[in-house]
Amino acid sequence: MRTANDGTALRRLALAAIASCFLLPPAHANHPLVTDDTNTQDKGHQQLELNTDWLRQNDVHTHVANFTYSYGLLKNLDIYVNPPATLSQPSGINDIAVGVKWRLLERGDFSLGVKPEITFPSGDPNRGLGRGAASMSLTLISSYQSGDWAFSGNLAAYYNRFRLASDQQANRTMQWRLSGYALYELNPKWSLVLDGGILSNTERASDTSGDQHASSNPGYILTGTVYSPTPNLDLDLGLKFGIGCGPCAAQTHRQVGVGVTWRF
Repeated sequence: MRTANDGTALRRLALAAIASCFLLPPAHANHPLVTDDTNTQDKGHQQLELNTDWLRQNDVHTHVANFTYSYGLLKNLDIYVNPPATLSQPSGINDIAVGVKWRLLERGDFSLGVKPEITFPSGDPNRGLGRGAASMSLTLISSYQSGDWAFSGNLAAYYNRFRLASDQQANRTMQWRLSGYALYELNPKWSLVLDGGILSNTERASDTSGDQHASSNPGYILTGTVYSPTPNLDLDLGLKFGIGCGPCAAQTHRQVGVGVTWRF
């Protein structure tokens, strides 16, 4: 007979898996944003990002962290590696991602980019820390700068593979994300950001569910601020809320995060 504690443990394991598989891939954009832009480091320049987020789904709370290292191979081409981790129980390293970002078109204040990424099965899927199989994604990026304003939009496609039969039966292989952000620079040190988007529902059960909300796609809205004490150092704070699809396993109801970015 399953106890209440057993149910809570299963929900924690499920949310840890969600944080590893669905929330972190889009988080490779500059924290606290989900949407990425076409900015690159320039040839020979580097960037370190360290951020941490506290997630809540109903009564289940999860704490995750991200470390991302980026290196400018060319003026318009970066390579990066991202080893995320879950700090709450069950804790451990999640699936490590490696990718490139290429700004392939620039026309005045408008630019287009593409970001392919491969995720390697470094996490333990039995503990909800990864998929257990290599996966990949491709993100199309558009950015526009106008005075103190900056705008970006993303269209991302994910091909998610799973090692465990239970994960294969519960989740779709293909997933997409559509998102955009607006950033306003108050002055050289302070910026305000607003980010929003929608992520396709990965649950196969949503195909046959009679619940209209359970079969919809989870969305989000995020607001935050970035403080830059020097041109090469950013400190950020973000607050993200889930919109719609409350029962979706991939929906986080609330997320709070802080981060630091250093360019050199």
